[in-house]
Amino acid sequence: MFQKSSRREFLQESAVVAAVAAMPGSALAANAGEFASRWGETPDRVWLGSEYWANPLQDWRVAGGRIECITAAANRNVHLLTRQLGEQPGDLAMSVKIGRVGGKLADGKGSAGFRIGIMGPLREYRSSLIYGQGLDAGFTSDGKLFIGNPASGVPVVLSGDSVELRLNVAPAGDKSSVSLSAHDASGKELGRATRDEIESASLAGNIALVANFGGGAGGGGGKAAKKGKAKAADGSAEASAGQFWFADWKVSGSRVEVHDERAFGPILFNQYTLSGGTLKMTAQMPPLGPKDAQTVRLELQRDGKWSQASESTIDPIARIATFRVEKWDDKREQSYRLIYGLNDKNGKSHEHVLVGKIRRDPIDQPVLTIGDVSCNTHEAFPNTNYTANMAKLNPDLLAFVGDQFYESSGGYGVQRGPLEPAILDYLRKWYLHGWTWRELTKDRPSISIPDDHDVYQGNNWGEGGAPQTTTQEAGGYNMPGAWVNVVHKTQTSHHPDPWDATPCKQGISVYSGPLVYGGISFAILADRQFKSGPEGKVPHTGSRGDHVVDPNWDPKTADVPGLQLLGADQMKHLKEWVRDWRGAEMKAVISQTIFTAMATHHGGEGRLVADYDTNGWPQSERNAALREMRKAFAFHIAGDQHLPAIVHYGIDDFNDAGIAFAGPAMNCGYPRWFEPLKPGANREAGAAENTGEFLDCFGHPMTVIAVADGAHQPRQPLLERLHDKVSGLGIVQFDKPKRKITIKCWPFLANVLEPGTEFRGWPRTFSMLENYGRKAVAYLPRLEVRGSKDPLVEVFDERGGELVYGLRPGSTSWQPFVFAVGNYTLRISEPETGKTQEIKGVAAQAANSSKLDVAL
Repeated sequence: MFQKSSRREFLQESAVVAAVAAMPGSALAANAGEFASRWGETPDRVWLGSEYWANPLQDWRVAGGRIECITAAANRNVHLLTRQLGEQPGDLAMSVKIGRVGGKLADGKGSAGFRIGIMGPLREYRSSLIYGQGLDAGFTSDGKLFIGNPASGVPVVLSGDSVELRLNVAPAGDKSSVSLSAHDASGKELGRATRDEIESASLAGNIALVANFGGGAGGGGGKAAKKGKAKAADGSAEASAGQFWFADWKVSGSRVEVHDERAFGPILFNQYTLSGGTLKMTAQMPPLGPKDAQTVRLELQRDGKWSQASESTIDPIARIATFRVEKWDDKREQSYRLIYGLNDKNGKSHEHVLVGKIRRDPIDQPVLTIGDVSCNTHEAFPNTNYTANMAKLNPDLLAFVGDQFYESSGGYGVQRGPLEPAILDYLRKWYLHGWTWRELTKDRPSISIPDDHDVYQGNNWGEGGAPQTTTQEAGGYNMPGAWVNVVHKTQTSHHPDPWDATPCKQGISVYSGPLVYGGISFAILADRQFKSGPEGKVPHTGSRGDHVVDPNWDPKTADVPGLQLLGADQMKHLKEWVRDWRGAEMKAVISQTIFTAMATHHGGEGRLVADYDTNGWPQSERNAALREMRKAFAFHIAGDQHLPAIVHYGIDDFNDAGIAFAGPAMNCGYPRWFEPLKPGANREAGAAENTGEFLDCFGHPMTVIAVADGAHQPRQPLLERLHDKVSGLGIVQFDKPKRKITIKCWPFLANVLEPGTEFRGWPRTFSMLENYGRKAVAYLPRLEVRGSKDPLVEVFDERGGELVYGLRPGSTSWQPFVFAVGNYTLRISEPETGKTQEIKGVAAQAANSSKLDVAL
């Protein structure tokens, strides 16, 4: 619960009387639809208030009782979230005072005023913040007052420090009349522009203030706006733009709809995990000011009463409040609330509350469901149908496995420096993700792992945190370490503790580590952070540094010694995780992308011979990682590929390693296809020709079990285009009693509760044992275990002492298999209690009918 309803619950339970109208920056709602800004009571800060959305965030601030656009560039705007012009006819009266930052109105470039009727193709208020178009009405610094097209404006003299603009809409049947007048400080009218016969229906939508009309940067442009930007000579700003301030924004009228529930902030959203009896939670906050309160409280409800569990100071850079509660009672559901006191200039604090539930650890629940989400361009922001579908599936854990947004998300491109504006630029895009998912993340655990676009790179070969010094393909991070750490903090600080928190190069933090929830042990991997860049290390591609187009290329030439995939330390910890079965019945790896090179076609580039951005390369390191993963029969959950697929990995032979699910993109931007030159071998009867056994482009055996290719010419309406590009959603279900794994996957526009709507080839169910699909050649005696209901069985090859595998077979009677005749050591244990029996010199035979009794 957010904002209005949460606050009401808080006030009722706490018997605190605090009117919504008294909140700093909030609406005055004495009459229906009436609104007045309260920036005069708001401390100086970047964040304008919960009623507003600034495009872009870093270009606006509250200063001296007014808001200022501090960047002279086109189409900077502020939307009012809590008021909207409805579909029904009616009147509107709106006014605002405008001045130029640091000078008189006539002493500079630019334009300013209102935008009304802002509506995007999805006809949703949040989508319209980014993709909406509306009717512009304002003034230009060269003395024109206009409605619609600035070039057709009427003359007006703007000689003072500021002007008050008054806009009025009067209905006349299915048409409306719009008038705009300019007034000086004494109220004297300086000029007036009018337009009649405007379709009333076209005025429905958001309302906003605008600094510098025109431009194509996104954020809700005017209907007459031109595409492109006019850069100043030095490239630092736009030649026809200025810096403006706005104050005393007032809105009223019968057409104004009240939506106080749409306020966003100050507690924007939160995420949490529960693992090993420790609760970790992150509350994402906006960029507040030094006079704002700097702490957030976490309270728990026990026996009908709220009590404080923790208090956290807001990180001044990442703008997060983090909480950690040890010895958490994970056997029962727990209601919680986050509370933040928002101060006004007079020192009054107004409580804002987010209410949610910490689910109990579903250790006794037979099936654990994981939502696999990645790659969201936010073209369909806020993806209400998508999140509604995910809510219907009710996953126990949400795994956001990368590209929570793209550089294009939210419009305005990216700002890479200076550091503070670049951080604000990132936060605005990250807020789109949180706004989309907050109703689900507040009531269930989730993880989010950054991928390349999360760190503003098309591809990222992290080189252990090294800075990028030449090309992207040579490796390293393009953005500075301090900025990357903000990405890591906001996305991963609620994760369980990493295996090793020692930062890598540039002081960049690490987040890879274990999560145990619902009886499943997950290894969260960072498969971008340590990977080597190809350029300068492999034979020249003759094309861009990561795409091979030479048909005579030999993949063996790319398997160069000394290259990294996961990095030495992460591999060390992966090996340790393979043996740590405390609280776990089954195991899975979660990372950004799958460990094979599958796609044959990319975007508009046609057929590729090889792609170094995939985790099929470096080959030796890829194989080493899979050899460890299969020792725990670990399933692999990932995204990134924009090509929904289930793949059975091979190392030396087909299917001798684990199974992976590459989930579909949430909003697919860059499409990929799997269109092999020959049909797959040994495919199932009736299966598509692009399934079956293949060698991927780096020479790895690869069995494609299911794949969904998109249309080469998708339909053009937004939602249909995303659907045709195989955007969609997927889940993975772990059936613990049966030791089975089911993967389900739906197209973007499907109803997940309607049978038969999944992609062709889904759903699919596999035995856990298929994650080490290597053919058995010998068997050890059948184990009959007493003293444990769910023993762990580990098999060691006595020829070198190496672990062959370990698993909890889900039975006290089970016969181990091995891949060579010889002697083996069996270690049978109960990890939670430490009870252990080790038996050496156990002979493996091609046929073995003997039994071995083990008492723990």
